[in-house]
Amino acid sequence: MLIDIDRVSWLSKEHIKSEAALLLDNYSFFRGMEVEPPIPLEHIIEAYLGFTLEYEDLEELIGFSDVLGATWLRQKRIAINEKLLRENIGRMFFTCGHEIGHIMLHSRYIAGHEAKPLKRNEEQEIVCREVASKKRGEWQADYFAACLLMPEENVRRAFSTVFGTAPLIIHNQKSCFGRSLPLFDPAWDRVNEFARMVTEHGNFTNVSKEAMRVRLEELGLLINNTQNRLLM
Repeated sequence: MLIDIDRVSWLSKEHIKSEAALLLDNYSFFRGMEVEPPIPLEHIIEAYLGFTLEYEDLEELIGFSDVLGATWLRQKRIAINEKLLRENIGRMFFTCGHEIGHIMLHSRYIAGHEAKPLKRNEEQEIVCREVASKKRGEWQADYFAACLLMPEENVRRAFSTVFGTAPLIIHNQKSCFGRSLPLFDPAWDRVNEFARMVTEHGNFTNVSKEAMRVRLEELGLLINNTQNRLLM
């Protein structure tokens, strides 16, 4: 039986960020050392949360063509679409963080569902699909994953190391100075490169440049003043 995670309560960004930070603090205590990027999500899932992490053909198992991940609460099992392991490591780790987000943010809602009697051989599951990414519960899990993989303090530190403390303000689609002066005239067609530089300097080795690009704009470190959508 699929759980409709879209019916969860509204949560603020600050609340979600604090939950991700609390998990990192508790996991650091568990490890006996401060945890820095790259955040070891697989170890958090298996060693700290006590879930089994598997990579499977979820499209075959679940029956949908765009399944990224699934969580079975009673079995304490998380499965990630195995094609992400082959094709998109950054998306794979983000999906791991997303599944952790469901566990940490939505446990009360899920527990309420689990109190209901199930039919024989029926198992409750949370299935995460690309088509559902804008729904409330899915957005919350996505934002949790971003905060967990890319803690704000670490992102700001890496950004300031490369670009200084002032945000990059994008005025033009293409730089008037070509590729030689990217910071003098930061342009829309260079944002992936800016994200890559922050990713490398912050040691975010399990984060895609697309995810970092979204995070930089959300934190106000990339400001888009063009008519184009900065993040697609």
